[in-house]
Amino acid sequence: MRIALPKSLYEIDLAYGPLFFLAGPVRGADDWQLKGCLETRKRIPRFYAALPCRYGVDHPLISFEMKGVKDHFDRQLPWERFYMEMAAMVGCLIFWLPCESKIYPRTGGEPYAMDTRGELGEWRGRLMNDPDLRIVIGAEPGFPGLSQISRNFSLATKSDFPIYGSLAETIAAAIKMAK
Repeated sequence: MRIALPKSLYEIDLAYGPLFFLAGPVRGADDWQLKGCLETRKRIPRFYAALPCRYGVDHPLISFEMKGVKDHFDRQLPWERFYMEMAAMVGCLIFWLPCESKIYPRTGGEPYAMDTRGELGEWRGRLMNDPDLRIVIGAEPGFPGLSQISRNFSLATKSDFPIYGSLAETIAAAIKMAK
């Protein structure tokens, strides 16, 4: 497992394994990215995971961060767009939509998962124009607006677009799509 973290540029060699971008709420969510990486590692030992998280030195995933060019991207958004696009083309862009954490709820007045909802809309539009993009979505039951997200993706793709009900199912589908 090799981890890519915000603002750094990393060399991705697909001979090592597929690239996954784990997209979804960060502020106000539990550490689902750690669970997603561990679930992926149970299924395949070699992969890249781009995580839009700012981990401290004591986080369990920090030891898996690759060597890269620090602060290559001036802001996190260009970094996210770069790795999301790469994952959607050569690996899999994974959206996981957990309910807001009861232990670590968001602070501030912004709606929960506000950025994620915008990203879902963008990638739904991209999928309409390029059905070969590799995108998988999963969500916890009770995620606010899930039925609308599901309807929008199904209408946009003219299919019964699957939204998986557990992180494990979502990861399994992403691995299958990336192969």
